[in-house]
Amino acid sequence: MSSTVSIPAITTGSLNRSFRVGSSIVHAVAEMDVAIPEGRLTVVKGRSGSGKTTLLNLLGLLDRPDTGTIHYRKIDVISMTEHERDHFRRNEIGFVYQTIALVALMSAYENIDFRMRVAGIGYADRDKRVRECLRLVGLENRMDHRPTELSGGEQQRVAIARAISHHPRVIYADEPTAELDTVTGVHIVAIFRRLIEEEGVTVVMTSHDPAMQELADYVIELENGSVVTES
Repeated sequence: MSSTVSIPAITTGSLNRSFRVGSSIVHAVAEMDVAIPEGRLTVVKGRSGSGKTTLLNLLGLLDRPDTGTIHYRKIDVISMTEHERDHFRRNEIGFVYQTIALVALMSAYENIDFRMRVAGIGYADRDKRVRECLRLVGLENRMDHRPTELSGGEQQRVAIARAISHHPRVIYADEPTAELDTVTGVHIVAIFRRLIEEEGVTVVMTSHDPAMQELADYVIELENGSVVTES
């Protein structure tokens, strides 16, 4: 694990998010202050229910905090209108999930192309970028294969290629290696590192796997919605 930490890409201040479960209130994120280093791989770890996914949903603008602040560099994303938030999320953020959710009837190429087409990108630019993304994840020779013709690791690599297709500044990956064996999981993390080097992105991923955590530049450990260690 690298001890070098760059300037923050994302910072939070006194971030809170609670949910009602029956008659109880669960404080999923409680007074959380984090600083995500730019151009690095940050792993958020913790037991189930520690607040990892809630934090990623807040940082990725998929959910709103009850109170607190989130800044991308100097941009206050909490004060944005819904339209501004949607535009920022579509253009600046990419998501990779444990559930890969590729379109079954589309090839690897078509899955990535479709995401770009929805964003209104022209064909010539789409074609070049799709091929570039598949090259980055090592699947340029599998672009015509559908998800059922790909292994779990290959499907996840297509999902990563789709997530970076629009040149996001940050990728959030929620347990992207949970359904993969350790060797394949390490390969996925190696792809994230390649993207950091070649695309200049910041990657934030959650993981229970100590092997994945050892490959991170920065590790944030959560417990009961709060940060307990950072290293």
